[in-house]
Parts: sequence; structure tokens; C-alpha cells
Amino acid sequence: MDSARRTPKLYSMKLQNTSPMSPRWHYDVFLSFRGEDTRKTFSGDLYKALIEAGIHRFKDDDELPRGNDIPSELIKAIKESRTSIVVFSKDYASSKWCIDELLEILDSKRTVNQLVFLVFYDVHRDDVHRQTGSFQSAFVRHEERFDRIKVEEWRRVMTEATSLDGWEFNDDTNGCESEFVQRIIMNVLHKIKRKLFVAKHPVGLDSRVEELKMLLKGRVDNSCVLGVYGISGIGKTTLVKEFYNTITHQYEGSCFRARVGDKLKQPNGLVRLQDELFYELQGKSYVNCDIDEGINLIKVKLGFTRVLIVLDGFDELSQMDSLIGQSSWLGRGSMIIVTTRSGYILDHARVDIRYEVNELDSEESLMLFSQYAFRSSIPLQSHKHISKEIVKCSARTPLHIEVIGSLLVGKSVNEWKSMLEKLKKQVMIEKVENY
Repeated sequence: MDSARRTPKLYSMKLQNTSPMSPRWHYDVFLSFRGEDTRKTFSGDLYKALIEAGIHRFKDDDELPRGNDIPSELIKAIKESRTSIVVFSKDYASSKWCIDELLEILDSKRTVNQLVFLVFYDVHRDDVHRQTGSFQSAFVRHEERFDRIKVEEWRRVMTEATSLDGWEFNDDTNGCESEFVQRIIMNVLHKIKRKLFVAKHPVGLDSRVEELKMLLKGRVDNSCVLGVYGISGIGKTTLVKEFYNTITHQYEGSCFRARVGDKLKQPNGLVRLQDELFYELQGKSYVNCDIDEGINLIKVKLGFTRVLIVLDGFDELSQMDSLIGQSSWLGRGSMIIVTTRSGYILDHARVDIRYEVNELDSEESLMLFSQYAFRSSIPLQSHKHISKEIVKCSARTPLHIEVIGSLLVGKSVNEWKSMLEKLKKQVMIEKVENY
């Protein structure tokens, strides 16, 4: 059997928590490398690190049928992968299979916007770009065996690939290989990490996200606990999701946990939450049945890591310290974001910065209402006046406005007027009760 068909070791890897929001991507990372060069060294270590980060192998070339061309199963796996990592090593170009695979990867980048990262392991980028050094020797042999047009295409793809992002590791870098592997893992995982779904109609978020950024300005290098509070339905969760999406790439690890208060009330809820944090931030599960042990693990395991943690929906002050501890326990520059309906909890918790989520203003309220009532950012001209009156009488919380707008979709004018009268009566009752 031709060694050029045997040597590349090819993997496709799949995250356990593949999101239904991205049906096009079946796999997160497709790893391509010359097996004889790096299977037992760098690529093997990189593959193991990806698994430890929570990414699992789909299958390798040992399970694929042999032949002169890349199997259709492999091409399908490439096109269904969100990201490809190509490890260029000294003998990479000697494998026809490797180069043809690179052609498929770059085609996927053009056609389905696949992310592609390069690793130059014990070779220089310029050697790949110009096909010099060991790459020159490989192409001399190819020119003796294959069609000239085909070899020119292979040269072109080598040159084209080197314009992409990548990392070099060779004698000139003088770095630690294990640290190099971890740097790749963190960069790639930040790129492929799926953003949280925020809201169907995210009205008024941009300005509030900017306010949060201004509050945190100058605290980049310090650990921090941010407390976000406001009444029920005001949009606390929506806001912190959007904020999380905009800053998560700045951290070595990040996680978002919703309905924390409810989970803490379940049997062993605190221990389970501690374990969930460890698993998502480090790709490992620390099974324990002791709260104090969990606190100590936070100190030991996360003390040197820059992480972003969101704990949404806190309503238990007594257990907050056990779950998040002090921000100083975390690595430099880490952030914990806590949301709660109660400003009282934040008054007595270890919170560095507080942010109150206020009601939408009249313009934002009308825009959000229109999105649900008319499927448009502005109301119909015939309903403009009554829409303004309804919004004026409504509690200006996103949840309340969403409910009212949804109830009025396709309803008659009389039904709209009836809703307005109900809201006016409710406003009068609240005024009397507050008098």
C-alpha cells in the first residue's frame, strides 16, 4: 500500500454540548497532520489536550476505506466541521493525501466560512509558503510522479494556506511545548465557543452593555464581582447574556449558569453547581460531597486562571459565599457576574460593582411592543396613537411589553381598546395602593 495514503492521521472532534442553534456544524474541530511526523509527539499531545478540554474524537483514518483519493466520508467530515487545524511538519508535503485534504479544507473556508488555523511545527512558515527546505524535496518527488498541472495546484494551495492565522513552534521560539499546546487550545476554543441566545428582539441592550463596560473600565487586571439587579421581568438575564457574549473571548475560560437560586434549593445543589463550574471551566469533573472541599478546589484549581463566570438568578445570600467565594480566589483579571432581584443581597454580599437594570424608556418600549404586535419596529399608522397609550400605561419591563404585544397580534380595534381600559384601571389601582 502506498505510504502516502497511510501516513496522515486525521481526526474530527465533536463538543459534547453541540448547540441546536448551529445545525450546519456537526463537528467543532477537524485536526489534520502527518502521522509519521507528529502522531506520537506534538499532534498526539494536541489531540489529547482537545479531549481533556471536553472535545471528543469522531473517528480517524484507520476506519476509512483506502484508495488513491480522499474518502467521501472524510470530505463530509471536513465540510461539517466548524474549524480545521492543520499541523505543518517537515514531511507534511510528502503526503499526497495531506495536500488534497488541505485543498478540501481551504474550499470549505471559501464555501461555508470554515475557520482554519495553522500550526508550523518544527518548520518555518516561509518554507511552506515558498516550498523550500523539506517542502522543496517533497515537491521535486511529486513532479516526477504526478501531472504538472496537479503539482502546480498543490503548490498554489500551500502558498494560499500560509496567509491564514497560525502559530510557529521551532528551535527559534525557545518555548515550552505543553504551554504552546495550551495556548492553541485556548485560542481555538474561544473562536468556536457558541454565543448564548439573547432575545428574539434585543431592544435597548446596546446602551446598557456600554454602561456596564464603562463601570468596569480600568479593572481589566483586577478580579471583580459584578452584581446586576432589578425587578422581575426587567431584562437582567437578557442583559448579562449579551454582555457575556461581547466579552467572553477575553477570558481563558467562561461559563453561564441560569436559575442558580432554584438549583441551590435542590438536594446537594451547591455541590452540583460547584462541580458544573469545574467541568465547564477545566473540562474535568471533581466529584465531592463536601461544600468546604468545593471551596478549596475553587482556590486551588482556578486561582491562576482568568475566567468569566455568570451566576444568574441568585436569591440565597447565605450560600453565595460558598459558591463564588471572594473574587481574590480567582485568577488575575477574572470576573464573576451575579444577577438577583434583590438589591439587599448585593448590599451584604462581596460585590465590587453594582448595576441596576432600569425600565425601558418610552421610545424603546414602543419599539419592543411593535416588534411583537406588528412584527415591525414601528406601529401601524392606524394604531400608532393607541399603541403609545398602551405602552404609556404598561409597566415598562420587556417581559410585560412582550406579553401585551403578543396578546394583541391580529386582534380587532375593540379588543385593543378593551386592553387599554384594563391597563388604565390597573394604573389607577396601583396609584391608590401607593397613596
